[in-house]
Amino acid sequence: IVNKDGYLFYTYDNVNYLLGYVGNDTELVLPENYNGQNYEIYKYAFYYCTSLKSVTIPDSVTSIGSDAFTWCESLKSVTIGNSVTSIGGYAFRNCYSLTSVTIPDSVISIGSYAFAFCYSLTSVTIPDSVTSIGYYAFYYCTGLTSIIFEDTSTWYRTTNSSDWQNMTGGTETDVTNSSTNATYFKSTYDDYYWYKK
Repeated sequence: IVNKDGYLFYTYDNVNYLLGYVGNDTELVLPENYNGQNYEIYKYAFYYCTSLKSVTIPDSVTSIGSDAFTWCESLKSVTIGNSVTSIGGYAFRNCYSLTSVTIPDSVISIGSYAFAFCYSLTSVTIPDSVTSIGYYAFYYCTGLTSIIFEDTSTWYRTTNSSDWQNMTGGTETDVTNSSTNATYFKSTYDDYYWYKK
């Protein structure tokens, strides 16, 4: 494990992982790279960092692991770089203060419970690159009034994980209305898997 300016890195099988942060800053701009290479944010990397207020994730980061920012109660804004392809399950769960998150066009999948219990989140835009959203992804986001889908064409919902994984079956769902979408994801169909063919 290597400490670089308070950030803990680990390399395994030629993959670089950011394991955590041991510094005192509360508004973080994560390192541009690790030794000139891309890296992944490992699961639980910022778990229970209750003083963290904002985080900017650079383009060198390729994925956000499960529970990476769970229980960051003071986290208000997150900017995700243009190389992240997946947001892991529970990644931002219980970030009660989160009001703003920017999801880039590089993201393909959003994991289950990824933004659950983000009470202060009011609006989210799902870019057209996203093809998969796990169950309870926006569960109990009570302040959520708008989910905008950039691609509204062929979204399906299902309670069957096999349908979701294989992208077959399910019920075609109209996602053109941003207000209705918010209701779908925080209550009506909150326990459904979602996918786009």
